[in-house]
Amino acid sequence: MTIFSVTPRTDPSPAGHRDSHFQFLDRVSGPYWDQVRDLIEDWFSRLCPDAQADVQGRLRSKDDRQFRGAFFELYLHECLLRMGYSVTCHPQLEGTSRRPDFLAQKDGRSVYVEARSASPSDVVVGKSARVNAVYESLDKLVSPNFFLWINVAMHGEAPLRVRPLRGRLKKWLGGLDPDDHTLEGKHRDDLPGFIHEDAGWKIDFRAIPKSPKARGRKGARPLGIFGGGEAQWVQDEEGIRGALADKGSAYGSLDAPFVVAVASSSISLDDYDVINALYGTEVVEIRTYADGTQSTAMARKPDGYWYRGNRWDHRGVSGVLVVKNLHPAFVGKQQHTIWEHLAQSTPLMRCPCGGVLSRVRTGT
Repeated sequence: MTIFSVTPRTDPSPAGHRDSHFQFLDRVSGPYWDQVRDLIEDWFSRLCPDAQADVQGRLRSKDDRQFRGAFFELYLHECLLRMGYSVTCHPQLEGTSRRPDFLAQKDGRSVYVEARSASPSDVVVGKSARVNAVYESLDKLVSPNFFLWINVAMHGEAPLRVRPLRGRLKKWLGGLDPDDHTLEGKHRDDLPGFIHEDAGWKIDFRAIPKSPKARGRKGARPLGIFGGGEAQWVQDEEGIRGALADKGSAYGSLDAPFVVAVASSSISLDDYDVINALYGTEVVEIRTYADGTQSTAMARKPDGYWYRGNRWDHRGVSGVLVVKNLHPAFVGKQQHTIWEHLAQSTPLMRCPCGGVLSRVRTGT
């Protein structure tokens, strides 16, 4: 059983806007991507045989959330194997039909590990798919003299009709002079602009002249710069909360520590989102005294997964392992943090999972 097609690959081009992770990896040629495919196949070959069919199906999915979740499981399984643990996939538990992803055992010690992904919602994925469909269609536009700077200012709830838009863009670009020296060194808002509005969509285009050497090249994609666009929060607090939501008592009372491993999409280098999710959202508390004076102090809402302001919760989860921005091409650069439950029923530091980690945090 394998993941990728056994076929000669001759297409080194970048991923299209609508390509899934699997579609790109299964198609792209080159020694760099050969190594990525070989790594996934190698890890997959060591996965428990009874888990391979499910993981294979999710890795081949067109839904990137399925791909990321399956690869995360492969990654955790490989980490445990390389540390010398024997790993059972989906071990049976007494009193429940539900099964965690892994039971790792070494030197008489055991730990249960569950893989979860802080994935975007169906609404977010649908919105992104509609925008990517616009990008994919616009990249079919032949624009020998200009790149396009595109900013999707408003997103419609239905797919945009792009073919008539391509016609209007072609006519507009055909009336511009790429040798107009007044355009050199201009800021975005000073470049020639074109705004398209239709069915709830609003897209702002700017024309960027190509250099004389770059003009007329066949196969060149016209979309060159993406943005402004919407500002987005780089943390993943809600995603982490969602990943942990149903794991507090999912398997009842276990006979070994239980670690929930969360694959986070956050690009931040700090732990602000993790602390908020586990110990409560950070807020500024303003106190007004009888004499009219005020003071401010940092406090936390009682909405943490573990800490609820005056009590501890979800004691069955001994630790949370956070892995940020895991990608098959960059597995050697990952840094993980494990967070211990300060009131855990089973001490985490006496379980074998500590060897997986780069950093250990016990609180705020």
